[in-house]
Amino acid sequence: MNPTYYEVIVEGSHDLLKGFVIGFLEGREISCETFFGDDYELDEEKPLDLLFRMMGHREESTTVIVEAGLRSLLREALQRRRDSLPLKVVSVREVAGASFGFSVKTFSREVGDSLRSLLSVPPEGVDVDPPFVPEEKIDPAGKGVEAYAPLHEYEMKWKGRVSGAIREVFTLYHKVRRFEVAKLGDLHLDYGERIL
Repeated sequence: MNPTYYEVIVEGSHDLLKGFVIGFLEGREISCETFFGDDYELDEEKPLDLLFRMMGHREESTTVIVEAGLRSLLREALQRRRDSLPLKVVSVREVAGASFGFSVKTFSREVGDSLRSLLSVPPEGVDVDPPFVPEEKIDPAGKGVEAYAPLHEYEMKWKGRVSGAIREVFTLYHKVRRFEVAKLGDLHLDYGERIL
């Protein structure tokens, strides 16, 4: 069974929060999964947010996704250090799952095979929609043609969405992001109950 995760949004520096959380986990010898929004592009600032922050109306905020067991411990630790650390928890919500869309177009059979092995049989708890059955074209006349030529021996295209359990989707997001031929959409979180 998948653990329950929570999104904790903290006002303050991303680097400071990341250092605090990692130090907190190491100091208490807690092995708990944490996902920082900056690593998954969850902390993308919209132009209006940036303007408000530059005018001094808002602070920088950082998202961290933590397992249920760490949620209360982290809030309490940040509360105890509120006078010495400029970090403040502003929101806590349960996260039910995650999803991201992406498209791929490659002229490399090797890259196509790697993507096929990664996505044809997704990890348990992950759905790939539509199923990863890419459109492929093979043209023997393109054999030996350079990569930037208009004719290619092999071409693969696919567009779809990956959704499911947090840990598995985040892991797959990182793996797909390594392929230069993949264009990833935003990572979206599906929310449950709001705690704060």
